[in-house]
Amino acid sequence: MHIYSITMANQHNNNSNEYTNIELFDTIDLHYFHPRDIKSILEEFINNAIEKGYMRLEIIHGKGKSVNKTIVHNYCKKDPRVKAFFDKPGNWGITIVIL
Repeated sequence: MHIYSITMANQHNNNSNEYTNIELFDTIDLHYFHPRDIKSILEEFINNAIEKGYMRLEIIHGKGKSVNKTIVHNYCKKDPRVKAFFDKPGNWGITIVIL
């Protein structure tokens, strides 16, 4: 069995060399990541989804100022593996991605 994970920097101390592995499934919450890291996280997240055979993903980016949402949607527009993407019905803080 393969364990897929993303390594993320400890958010409590910006100067920290501590990292945390998180296992990837069909949903990811981007609240824990800096916007500059989102593109590489999405790349790894989608690679993992394809390996696991997921065809529908949920990306939680939040509502706020939509900075993360804009990054997610721009990424999805350019990634040929993404067949469709749209706001989750009733919650525009989550993007549904169809591979």
